[in-house]
Amino acid sequence: MYKKFALPILATVLIVTGCDLLGSKGDSITDEIFEQGRQDPNVIVEEIGYAALVPFWDDFNQPTDVFVGYDELIYVTDSEGVHVLDRAGRLYDTYPLRGAVSVTQDRLLNVYVAARYDTVITAVDPDITWDLPAVYKLQNLNTNDPVETVDVLKHPFRRFDSSRSNTTLERFRLNRNSQNNDELVEITSVAVMSNNEIYITRRGPSNSSTTPFPDNTVLIFNHETEAGERTGRMRNVGRINLRPNEPANFFSGIDISDITTFIGPPQRDNPPDDRGFIITQGNPDRNIPFRTLWINAVNTPDGIEYRQNSSLQVRDTTRADSFLYDQNKFKSPSGVAYSADARSHIFVVDAETDSLYQFQSNGIEGINPPAGSDLEKAVNVSFGGTGNGPREFNNPGGVAYFQRIVYVADTGNNRIARYRLNIDFE
Repeated sequence: MYKKFALPILATVLIVTGCDLLGSKGDSITDEIFEQGRQDPNVIVEEIGYAALVPFWDDFNQPTDVFVGYDELIYVTDSEGVHVLDRAGRLYDTYPLRGAVSVTQDRLLNVYVAARYDTVITAVDPDITWDLPAVYKLQNLNTNDPVETVDVLKHPFRRFDSSRSNTTLERFRLNRNSQNNDELVEITSVAVMSNNEIYITRRGPSNSSTTPFPDNTVLIFNHETEAGERTGRMRNVGRINLRPNEPANFFSGIDISDITTFIGPPQRDNPPDDRGFIITQGNPDRNIPFRTLWINAVNTPDGIEYRQNSSLQVRDTTRADSFLYDQNKFKSPSGVAYSADARSHIFVVDAETDSLYQFQSNGIEGINPPAGSDLEKAVNVSFGGTGNGPREFNNPGGVAYFQRIVYVADTGNNRIARYRLNIDFE
């Protein structure tokens, strides 16, 4: 592990259409619809759409996520760990972490990576090394100082030690003969809020209606303090009770694959105090009609309540032909990002259809017609298809946005693909 060059950190940062259209892998419809994806990216097309910014960045081993931090560096997770790049794609640092799948950064420049962790829990069995999902809190990834692991949040987020006994439930979950073994649980994504608290999404086998703490959930963590000072450690302060067994519900949380908030680093110096979020629900083998859901956080006299965004269920077909909440819109969405600029766009990548979808914040798919256009409806600029062409993907895993550029972690093609809307070029 080494740092190739030093990068300055901004002082201001330190202060503070439906599924049938897009088809699926090996689908003849995909080949027909996305023929444009196999065109020479240097050819100027008349249609409005996203143009590939080539060359793509390809020195990765199955990248799973991409994120643009408050420091304006690019963070990428893959099978080797987490990589730090500048905006020209030059490698700055690599930190090895096994099973890294998601990365984010808070406004204090701490980096959080969802990965796996090997540990011996003496109170359960001193002879077993457990393979548990975890979130690493790291410092100094963007400096020349040694990287420091500030904390490791290990599922099931309990501090095990030999000085106390464990409950029957804890011992049952840490049992390789059980179908609910904690090793089968995955932490799939991490997102930050404006106050530097973080959301962690989790999925796993234990989700029966009688389970008091289902695996399919969104957890909330904040910073521990002692005598009014932050210790650097994180603690679980709550969970959001999405419905882990109701796939046709607009408030479900089944096989959650990604989460994004509306903070949008580093686009905003003063991000909104909005605890809402968008999640994606993967697993193409499950029948989940609405796989990308916007959840609002509403302040009430009794505290914050999380509610479905009912406004997205209204589809004005005079303004567009396709929408975020179209039934069966996605097959297996694997990544979601929010632009957090004046556009307020939502980007979703789907690992099953090998596609990138773009929506407006009102749920309309596409962009409004340019000034002077004869078009009356939104222009659908979603694209994709299975392959390694400039507008094709192979099992994409994550998506990010910064200054009008969309970044896609194209897992199967071992690359980070970059795109820009062709009407945004100056």
